[in-house]
Amino acid sequence: MLDHGSLRDLDEFMRKITADELTVVPWKNGGGVTTEIAVGPPRSGDQEWSWRVSIADVPATGPFSVFPGIDRSIAVIEGGGMDLRFEAGRMISLELNRPVDFDGGASVDGILRDDPIRDFNVMADRRYFRATLDIVLGAADESRFIAAGSVLLTHVLDGRCTIAAADIGAEDVRTNETVVCNEKADWLVSVSRDARVAVVVLEDISCA
Repeated sequence: MLDHGSLRDLDEFMRKITADELTVVPWKNGGGVTTEIAVGPPRSGDQEWSWRVSIADVPATGPFSVFPGIDRSIAVIEGGGMDLRFEAGRMISLELNRPVDFDGGASVDGILRDDPIRDFNVMADRRYFRATLDIVLGAADESRFIAAGSVLLTHVLDGRCTIAAADIGAEDVRTNETVVCNEKADWLVSVSRDARVAVVVLEDISCA
């Protein structure tokens, strides 16, 4: 069993973000607000970040902001769901806790079915990162290998979980807390019973 911080300095490989550190920013199109959880540093002059993870409050039906060159993953985490309507009339249903991937440069309308919702958003500059979003419902153990340059981000929506890796240590994470891991390792995310955790892998593909 791993002791908390007993093997190596956790701060070197993990960054914990608490709820009071989060920043609320307006949407790019001004239609709502987003709680920004974490961003990756920019890798080009045409984009302020290389990846971004956030939670959006969607008060009404309306258009999504357009982000050319960005891949998006989104999951409804509160509310009765939403449907995505694309330019050609194609529709994709967003159900609670079920992530959907789409092109951030597409023209998309979010159509609410009922009351306002909240959704968990991952955006990645496809020149540099490939993102995967999972909403894990406890009790469960999830293993994720992170290669050099890649990132594991875990955000607890409800309950608690533990993030651990051999020779590094372990960290408890509770509701509305986030841990960002950037060390090459096999990481284990242990989700407690009745918990709900967003697990994001940002794979660095810039050298592929």
